[in-house]
Amino acid sequence: MFSNISWQEYWTLLVAITLVYYIVVYLVYFRNGSSLSSPKQVFNLDTSANGDNQPTLFEVDNPGIKQTMKESEEYIIEACIDELNAFFENGKKTKAIKHELMFGLFTILQKYPSLRSSDYKESLTNLIATQCENICSIHLSAEELKGVWFG
Repeated sequence: MFSNISWQEYWTLLVAITLVYYIVVYLVYFRNGSSLSSPKQVFNLDTSANGDNQPTLFEVDNPGIKQTMKESEEYIIEACIDELNAFFENGKKTKAIKHELMFGLFTILQKYPSLRSSDYKESLTNLIATQCENICSIHLSAEELKGVWFG
């Protein structure tokens, strides 16, 4: 089948395919006459009036943003608690041993690094200890609970 193709036809076809590819890329990304050289254009970042590159989304003076950040922290805590509850229920079904349970808790808490310095850390630690005892019948000491947070 390919014995009828000459090297000249091969290279001609390869150049034609490459040209079509680059024309399509040009039309998709540069058809409006704008270049993608500036990250501000790529991510549509609105900069503040003083010329900083800091997006206005992260300005802390806005009380609405502070409320959104607090709601975000509450959402993270709820997501963590939901994942912990599911983990403990699964641990109850599989009869997990202490080392597996601690590794699983460590893995879950690594997904939420902002909770390490949160005001809710102590409450979450108490929840973990209570759930371990009540659901999985495993008692964790204070050092083991600390190890769950920091490895």
